[in-house]
Amino acid sequence: MDNKQTIHTKTCLLCKSQVYRVYESMSGYIVGTKYDVYECSNCKSSFVDPMSNLKEEYDLIYDEDATKETKYYYYLARGVKKLKDPLADLANYSAIFWGVVKAIKDHKIKKNAKILEIGSGLGYFTYAFNKAGYDCYGLDYSDIATNFANNLFGKRYSQGTIENFSGSNKEKYEVVIATEVIEHVVDPVAFIEYSLKVLKHGGKLILTTPIKDIHPEGTIWETESAPVHLWWFTEKGIGSIAQYFNAKASFIDFTDYTKNKIWSVHVGTANAPPHAGPVINKDRTFARYKKKGYREVLMDVIPAWMYIKLVCLYHDLKFLQKTKPPTRHMYGMCAVIQKI
Repeated sequence: MDNKQTIHTKTCLLCKSQVYRVYESMSGYIVGTKYDVYECSNCKSSFVDPMSNLKEEYDLIYDEDATKETKYYYYLARGVKKLKDPLADLANYSAIFWGVVKAIKDHKIKKNAKILEIGSGLGYFTYAFNKAGYDCYGLDYSDIATNFANNLFGKRYSQGTIENFSGSNKEKYEVVIATEVIEHVVDPVAFIEYSLKVLKHGGKLILTTPIKDIHPEGTIWETESAPVHLWWFTEKGIGSIAQYFNAKASFIDFTDYTKNKIWSVHVGTANAPPHAGPVINKDRTFARYKKKGYREVLMDVIPAWMYIKLVCLYHDLKFLQKTKPPTRHMYGMCAVIQKI
């Protein structure tokens, strides 16, 4: 780790302020890859250099046999298909989904509203909105993901980027949803620009992303290894992009969630080297062996819909949370950017 170094040729893409290199040669997701970490002096958002978001990397992520985490997403998708009210169950299952559903309710988005989900992945959140009475369409970078979603949930998914999609879909949607997407893209300002283009006047862009604000000042990189994640945002960073487009940004308050659910937030350590190491070798084999956790054990013995219901039941056991004070923050932020 080095001391902060001013990089005079770089400014923050989000707020146009000076950036500093705070860590050199952080290990990446693939063995042998290295990334420098930069932090903005103003908005405190972080990013890595070099950047990439190659399609083959996303196809690897969505290869069902790639990692245990990928297998889990396929397992989850098949379970969601069997739920009677998947939107309610997903909101109970994960704080991320809860934040999006709360944003939909807070902003009084009516049933039948046209919604675009960017980064729809294997399709289950888009499906859940359709099942709940909305008119939702999914868009994802990976054709492996969209082919799976079209086969399982019906042909409401397209492969592509929001940049290309926006050209023929201007001002078409009341809502755009992007859960855990913006941290993956090289240019988040352009991502928000094209997302706003497909929104009608007054439309809402609801996005979630890991939040840096909850970590101590000096925490270097407490999110997924690069190039899986390229950015680590603060609320000020996301707000700066909204301001640039004369849009209005607000953030979902998770107090009600933390009052009523089991929850856990891991907080990083200031000035400590990033802990995440390589996950796969260059030949796409695992770099290190991980023992099965409780999730993998349960996945082997019970159907996915039952697993989701069990997690929902556990989250409702709030008597286990008596010593935790409610908080407006979770491990991810949920931002609502309104097109003016």
